[in-house]
Amino acid sequence: YQRRVHGEGEEKDIYLIPAERLEIPGSRGEACLVMHSKETKRHASVSLISTAPYTAEKSGEFSRIGTFECRGCELLEFSVSSGWNCRSAAEGSDKSFEDIDLSEKDWAEYDERANESLTIYSVETSIARSREK
Repeated sequence: YQRRVHGEGEEKDIYLIPAERLEIPGSRGEACLVMHSKETKRHASVSLISTAPYTAEKSGEFSRIGTFECRGCELLEFSVSSGWNCRSAAEGSDKSFEDIDLSEKDWAEYDERANESLTIYSVETSIARSREK
């Protein structure tokens, strides 16, 4: 992700580990990412609230795959990389692939059980402000 910490003009790339839980200083809360701003002397945090699968039915459409709570910072850009999982949508197949690297925006594999190619290509991302509370 690329982020901007409120009060700072600088934008930096960050990496989140969704399963990680870090204490937020001066709070009873936890987050998967906690940063300290030298300029504002405040902490910023990002928490993963929910995830949702991207399915074959949604192919070609933007669809929410994650919801984050950001305090003291703003996510500007989402960059896909490694760690993705894929399950074949072919009828009668339960073939799964793990730790897929999408940093090149394309991936292809073959499902022998279904005798079909599986592809993920031209990955695009977007960040939108959620209206949910």
